[in-house]
Amino acid sequence: MNSLIQALKKVKDFRKIQGQRHPLWRVLLIIILGLMQGYTGYRALGDFARFNQDLLLTTLNIVPERVPSSSTIRRVMLGVYCSTLLDIFNQWASQFAFDKCLRDWIAIDGKTLRSTVNNYHNSYQNFVVIVSLFSQKSGVVLNLTNFENKKSSEIHQVQGAIRTCPLENQVFTLDALHCQKETTQAIIDSNNHYTIAVKKNQKTLYNSLEYVSNHQTPITVNCTIEKSHGREIERTTYVFEPPAYFCLDWWHVKSFIKVVRQGKRGNANYNNIAYYISSLSETAKVFADKIKGHWAIENKLHWIKDVILQEDHCSFNDTQATTNFSILNTVALNLFRILGFDSITEAQRWLRNKWSRLWVLLE
Repeated sequence: MNSLIQALKKVKDFRKIQGQRHPLWRVLLIIILGLMQGYTGYRALGDFARFNQDLLLTTLNIVPERVPSSSTIRRVMLGVYCSTLLDIFNQWASQFAFDKCLRDWIAIDGKTLRSTVNNYHNSYQNFVVIVSLFSQKSGVVLNLTNFENKKSSEIHQVQGAIRTCPLENQVFTLDALHCQKETTQAIIDSNNHYTIAVKKNQKTLYNSLEYVSNHQTPITVNCTIEKSHGREIERTTYVFEPPAYFCLDWWHVKSFIKVVRQGKRGNANYNNIAYYISSLSETAKVFADKIKGHWAIENKLHWIKDVILQEDHCSFNDTQATTNFSILNTVALNLFRILGFDSITEAQRWLRNKWSRLWVLLE
């Protein structure tokens, strides 16, 4: 495995050489270690360095014997170019992708960094969005990109990430926002596959799916019943062959998929129909599992960064610092997943005061 420390050493140092006490990689590494143990914010990370000073001095061979202060940490997070840090992250994270012979399903979705939103009542303000490529199989983030909503869009950023990431023979799962001809063509051109939700923003495609599902016999069907948290939901997945007359612009579509969810949430009846297209021919069970698995990006990535790592509760009053913290939080999350932890809270308890256990992953 390529070393995280070697990756951090590639981050360009924006500081003048004169007066430096700590190389940039060391400050970034201490921040990551602190984030993994639940320290958020400049002062808290400064406290982490101070509380663990003896171990840090010994482990990192820090001379003179002084750990970075909260003001040093703040200066670094404000000064490091987030574009550079993103590039380094993507180089480091790409090694965790499965070999192209072992197909993985990769959820793609964007997350707004809420701490960059100043006024929720102003729909025209600028804020930062991070787009993640998330492995359903390992729970590791394989690629990140960011944009400001006034300068770009999630559709454009996802298309760019697909074209530039080194993945092959994988399956991208996306929501209906990305049901775009240009996006699906970019996926096919990159030697990958897709399964994408379809809504009425693609009216002709949606109507075709609806008609076929109501008039054609499915190739394969899968039905499951789930009971949890006071809910009982029956999920039935149908797979259909696209008709011969189907639009040439979607020539790579091999499967029409219909998912019917019905049941009860509390005392209320629940009924929902969703449609998907895929460039793969698979069984209904495979599609059912992977369509459901797509939403792990919400539960196992976005929610964890929001609630456990407190990403949206820290206001740094600077979009670059906020983006940098989000990237380093993702590094922390990846390290936990590489160690085999599904629960990040459990991982933090395991790590508490024993972070020297991580050294095998860092060197």
